[in-house]
Amino acid sequence: MQNRIQKENLNSGQGFFFTIEDSLAKSRTAFQEAEIVKTGIFGKALLLDGFTQLTERWEERYHEPLVHPAMLAHPEPRRVLVLGGGDGGTLREVLKHKTVEHVDFAELDPEVVAFCREYLPKVHKGSFDDKRVRHCYGDARAFLLAAKAEYDVVIMDMTDPEGPARFLYTREFFKLVKKVLNNNNGIFAMHMESPAARPLAFACIKATLLSVFSAVDTALAFVPMYSSLWAYGFAYDKAGPTAEPAAGPAAGPRAMNPALLEARIAERMLSAPSFAGSQMWPALFAPDPITAEAEKGPMVRIISDSEPDFPDTFEG
Repeated sequence: MQNRIQKENLNSGQGFFFTIEDSLAKSRTAFQEAEIVKTGIFGKALLLDGFTQLTERWEERYHEPLVHPAMLAHPEPRRVLVLGGGDGGTLREVLKHKTVEHVDFAELDPEVVAFCREYLPKVHKGSFDDKRVRHCYGDARAFLLAAKAEYDVVIMDMTDPEGPARFLYTREFFKLVKKVLNNNNGIFAMHMESPAARPLAFACIKATLLSVFSAVDTALAFVPMYSSLWAYGFAYDKAGPTAEPAAGPAAGPRAMNPALLEARIAERMLSAPSFAGSQMWPALFAPDPITAEAEKGPMVRIISDSEPDFPDTFEG
């Protein structure tokens, strides 16, 4: 096929592009259109309804900062819930932690999982078939309503808060997440959009999390496949999640000291993170003026089921 240009908006006045060299596979599921394309710079890329979800190259810059701060801050994460993440990258990173005994993988679209299982083996690396994983297909909200308070860590890897997905970013949804965390050590991890490209979305997500949890630590990383600075939120209550005095009282991922972090990576992980490791940790959690500026925005508000639209929602 002739090369085509993939153009995407970051907001109403800013965007990015890359060249697609070939379309390798397409599938129309009950929920969306999935396509695997070959690119020159990113390797294979997964597009859902025409928008980039994942690329093989540099995907660890998204998955590792999403997963490992929560998993390493928790004193002993045994039971984990993954919401979304149909490509398997988040699941792969969770399963690197030797303490994990069980993972509920709650994904809406089983056909996307089958598609990624076939065409993105470098991303999922067999994680879908790990015996610790239970596949739970269906709506995330319905899953949480029926779930028990049994998870040490909940990780949400969802699409942007547009369309039906925006109801997974509301105060009511976050209350459901908090309900299934099993004790004061529980921690919830999610992406919080880009504070550079969508500052109001970032700030509203953080404000909404803080209306449910008593603390939210923010990590930042540049993610090439999204062409922007990306934010990750780790929400918990101040009685946890870290129990050891070495980490400090009521400490979350941001406050973990280097000695404790390096010890947990060595003791609890099958392999050290290639990106979000102990050397990168201070940079991930360093205060950035761009987030402080976003949080002071006059239109920042708590997102609710009755008002689920973000102030900077746009048709991209």
